Amino acid sequence: MSLRVYLAPCGIGLGHITRVYPIAEELKKRGIDTVFSTYLDGLAFAKRKQLPTFEAVPINFQVKSDGTIDFKMTAATAGFSLGIRRFLRQVTREIQFLKRFRPDVVVSDSRASSLVAARLLRIPVALVLNQFRVEIMRRPTGRKLSLHDRLFFFIANIGWLFIRTAIQLVWGTSQVILIPDLPAPYTISLGNLAIPKRYNGKVKLIGPTIEGYEAPATTERAAKDLLGFDQKKPLIYGAVSGPRIEREVLARMLLEYFEQLPRGYQVVLSRGDPNGSRKCQMEGGVKVFDWLDKQDDFIIASDIVVSRAGHGTIMKSLLYGKPMVLIPIPDHTEQIGNARRALQLQVARTIDQNALNAENLELAIQEILNSNEYRTEAADLRRIAASMHAIPTACDIIEKLSSGN
Repeated sequence: MSLRVYLAPCGIGLGHITRVYPIAEELKKRGIDTVFSTYLDGLAFAKRKQLPTFEAVPINFQVKSDGTIDFKMTAATAGFSLGIRRFLRQVTREIQFLKRFRPDVVVSDSRASSLVAARLLRIPVALVLNQFRVEIMRRPTGRKLSLHDRLFFFIANIGWLFIRTAIQLVWGTSQVILIPDLPAPYTISLGNLAIPKRYNGKVKLIGPTIEGYEAPATTERAAKDLLGFDQKKPLIYGAVSGPRIEREVLARMLLEYFEQLPRGYQVVLSRGDPNGSRKCQMEGGVKVFDWLDKQDDFIIASDIVVSRAGHGTIMKSLLYGKPMVLIPIPDHTEQIGNARRALQLQVARTIDQNALNAENLELAIQEILNSNEYRTEAADLRRIAASMHAIPTACDIIEKLSSGN
């Protein structure tokens, strides 16, 4: 009887499922049966790929119309008591799925419920994450707070200390913790890890789990020719990702500002909607796609990637040696930390969403194009990422875990 692996990526945005999917594909090549458990954006991706999938109980945070996190609404719809009940529903559903599939190993990507369910059933767990210490903003940026709001955030931050500690204790019950990032001192998610020393024996920093982890099959020049772009003009690729509302907000802003760029640029924008059209639309000189099945070709062909500061997009850009302009989701601590590290490593410029306009976007693009430093540093990190062979490494660890060794 072949091994069976249950993959449970967080379904908020596409970053989690797209870094677990290549692991699943490699496991299948090795004759291992796999099934997914996810929700929201992850579920839409799984359905589009026609993957065997259980529909998990969803969990999400609330956002405002401008894409910023709405802490008060999130607390109102998923407060402590409501959150505990939702979490217990998740665990119960996961136990049902696990009993039905009977896996040898569970691979949980940032899913506490799947991890707890597996441990209750004594199934070994490989935890994939790039944010061990989950933080919230001490206070939202960009607006003046009332006395009532200040009191709310004071209480919320105290309460979060206990929740954060509980989450870390759950993470620590896994048999192995796989970090899909670069080795020190190049780790992008460094500020989001802070893993206690008692877990050091479990931690494996494996590199980005992305298809095409080795040197790309084609060069930038060949990719430009293949896609029909002019070799003499810089190609800017806008890679929108993240949860739906945040995607829609950034896609609208980027399209407006891309249209105002000088005609010396070639610009492509992907709205990152897995349920959208695959056809190209021309809007104000910008090639716009709802979704690209072969996004890698456009990243390889591009001179600069403009995107949110999600870990997966940064890793993929670095895997192909591309410098970036990063626009983190406002008040999203993980993305802010990722963007800060990419800036420190001199592979990206960052723009606060509140300061995003056509002028600032072009200034960031021009700074990268006019300096060899960004491209050189990104190329150096590409060589490091390619040498790590993250996907086979992850699969070897999962297979070893299933045998109990």
